[in-house]
Amino acid sequence: MRSREDSDDTTVFLELMYLGELTLKIMVAGMLAATQDDRDRHRYRLEYALVRASGLGEWCAALDDLLTGPSSATLAGDAIHDKVELTKNHDLKDEEAWQAVALNSILEACRIIDPDYWSDHPNRVAARIWAHHFTWLRNKTRGHGATTLGASTRMVSALERSIETVIGNFKLFQREWSYLHRNLSGKYRVVPISDAASCLDYLKRQNEATYEDGVYLVFGGVPSRVPLIFSDVELSDFFVCNGGYSGSKFETLSYISDTRKHFDAQQYTTPPTQLPISETEGLGSLEMQGGLFGNLPSRNRDYVDRPQLEELLEKVLCNDRHAIVTLVGRGGTGKTSLALEVLHRIATANEKKSRFFAILWFSARDVDLTSLGPKLVRPRVVSIADIADEYVNLTEPADAKKKGFKKVEFLADQLGRTDEEPLLYVFDNFETVRDPQAMYEWLDTYIRPPNKILITTRLRDFKGDYPVEVGGMRREEFDKLISATSVQLGITRLLNEQRCTQLFDNSDGHPYVAKLLLGEIANQNKWSDANQLVAGKDDMLQALFERTYTQLSPLARRIFLTLCGWRSAVPRLAMEAALLRSAADETLDTGKAVDQLVRSSMADISRSDEGDEFLAVPLAASLFGRKKLQVSPIASTIEVDLQFLQMFGAARGADVSRGIRPRVNRMFRAVAEKIQAEPGANVLATYLPVLEHIARRYPPAWMLLADLSEEQQTESGTKRAIECVRHFLEENPENLQAWGRLAALLRKQGDSVGEAQALVSRSIQSGAPYELASEAAWRLSALNTAKQLDEMPEDELAALVQTLLDRLDSSREETTATDYSRMAWLAVMLHDIPLAVKYTNSGADRDPSNPHIRKLQGWLPAEAFKF
Repeated sequence: MRSREDSDDTTVFLELMYLGELTLKIMVAGMLAATQDDRDRHRYRLEYALVRASGLGEWCAALDDLLTGPSSATLAGDAIHDKVELTKNHDLKDEEAWQAVALNSILEACRIIDPDYWSDHPNRVAARIWAHHFTWLRNKTRGHGATTLGASTRMVSALERSIETVIGNFKLFQREWSYLHRNLSGKYRVVPISDAASCLDYLKRQNEATYEDGVYLVFGGVPSRVPLIFSDVELSDFFVCNGGYSGSKFETLSYISDTRKHFDAQQYTTPPTQLPISETEGLGSLEMQGGLFGNLPSRNRDYVDRPQLEELLEKVLCNDRHAIVTLVGRGGTGKTSLALEVLHRIATANEKKSRFFAILWFSARDVDLTSLGPKLVRPRVVSIADIADEYVNLTEPADAKKKGFKKVEFLADQLGRTDEEPLLYVFDNFETVRDPQAMYEWLDTYIRPPNKILITTRLRDFKGDYPVEVGGMRREEFDKLISATSVQLGITRLLNEQRCTQLFDNSDGHPYVAKLLLGEIANQNKWSDANQLVAGKDDMLQALFERTYTQLSPLARRIFLTLCGWRSAVPRLAMEAALLRSAADETLDTGKAVDQLVRSSMADISRSDEGDEFLAVPLAASLFGRKKLQVSPIASTIEVDLQFLQMFGAARGADVSRGIRPRVNRMFRAVAEKIQAEPGANVLATYLPVLEHIARRYPPAWMLLADLSEEQQTESGTKRAIECVRHFLEENPENLQAWGRLAALLRKQGDSVGEAQALVSRSIQSGAPYELASEAAWRLSALNTAKQLDEMPEDELAALVQTLLDRLDSSREETTATDYSRMAWLAVMLHDIPLAVKYTNSGADRDPSNPHIRKLQGWLPAEAFKF
């Protein structure tokens, strides 16, 4: 808390109120961080309510829910200690218990407002009730009251003692708090917030873990994202959710600078009501299915046979090896449908020959891919405890109702039983469970043959399993799918062999994508040819390619063979950069070469929604080119180019629609990884000409290059980062985030004048929210007070301040009392005391109790107000 030396007791009391609010919100956010995701979405339900909260009461209710309500059952194990501190009853006469000290002190403050407040309380109470008392006090004073100076003076000591006792003793505040920022290399910057010893330093050295940037709290050595609290990697300020939900955004407040920011609320638009069950959720009980017991959902009635995959899967499931089998592939490739088809076939075969006694189906699916698009559903299991609970419900063991029965231990025992009939455990959509890697390791630890496990998943990072890859359909399978679906949709008249080929190439044999494409054709009731793919018989195309190949320019031929060497759409910019690396001394007319390829049907150009160009070779042309590549004299050179292009990552149809941004991001991340892997090799200098070329053609890359440069953590790196951001702003002067980044870099370099100019420039851009101008005013005043702007010529400083003041003065309807106080300080910087008084009076009209206005009234000469 700020010093009392230059503040009256009313101001100190108000600041204690702010500190108490912040303390309560951090308590709630911290306990939310300890809440694990579950199938009933308790964490989401509380966050959904808090972004819409109109007062502190909702935060208090959320804390109750987290400590004693439904959400308390989902707290991480290590957070139980924090929960106990707030829920265990303590004797209010116990002066050794910090809980009693905090409660008695807050009650002392409350009874100054109402002497009879909580007079009939029990002798033993839990510390969580502190939140209710503080909320009551806040609402009676700052919220809906007019507290007198005398009352403020009498409350200050007790209130301060209560809040400081909570902060100084509650375990949550003693834990490790850090800000995590992932570098382009995949490794992390771990910026400590608390004084606790860091146990997250391992993240600085490895890039396997995936955490989004943000504030984290450590429970049991594992970082948990703290929701509704925001900062940046420099910890320049902290913003806490403050309600103000508008449908698309919610408000956050800095209790440090009194600045407000708004954040995207898109993730909080879905109501927290219970979702419907998945169409592939297992039955609620074991039934006879063929010759065995099972709870398998029904087969997909639209399933198209995939003989090779079916034969392989059935073979590995029915042998005595491979305890864990995974069906792995992209979403919508038919993994679940394939599994159900084979499992029902095994069940039917068991009528004659038994392999399993029962098949138990556990669904973690949270999205159904329907003909109308993806639909959210409620997963049946997301944790080991859920699986154990479901297993017990299905098998109904005799001991389940006995006291002390432990479901998880029972499941572990059953997985390893070898003296009973074998069971097949199936886990569908495994990637959506909580911590898939940890769950896989747990299952792998306990499973024993002849029992087996089948997992369907989009992501596979497991070792020791037997993977079965499920990719796009074979052409004959794809044709059957197209035929059956077109009959259902009534669009068979719109399809022919050529168009089916185009659908196959467009979707890469992906069944769900193909169905959606057909659905769109049915909606439009006409054929839609998006990419104008070359079609025809292979032999005719081969003849065309052979004839034209010999006529291509050397550069066009090289581009063609490079594209054929990697079956992926390649950003045109990436191809230019690859050629630049190996021909730095040559001037290459890639535009002409590409045009030649397009005109001769040797390559296609597709464009993203933003207009980014991607190059690709049709399937038949690619097969032709690969044969040529095998005997080409420049094969080794092309291999080097391919290694560079693969740094951008593979791109298919959906990736192309998202544009070049993800490709460039991946390329810069690959360079960052090389820099980390070869710290003394000056890798950045090697790639710098190429990266700058990319940035000149694609300006957002300047910001990525700024990241790479700053991560060198050298003075020259910071200077280059500043130059990069300025290059970006030359093309995007209205980008507010870039102006903020420039200001932060200049601040890091110690260039206060440059920082001030950047902040003001950000404030006056078209569309800049008023809060940024107010934040800039606060920072300029702070820099001026610290005499860090003294080197700036007085007339230039005056012009800069006047520009900012004009911006602030142009939107009076948005101006708060705090904003007026900042405008007044700007006027003081201009030596315009009458103007400062004017703004101070306007602020007092808005909020006479505002501490900043009160401070100004005490600082400005009293006679200045007498006019």
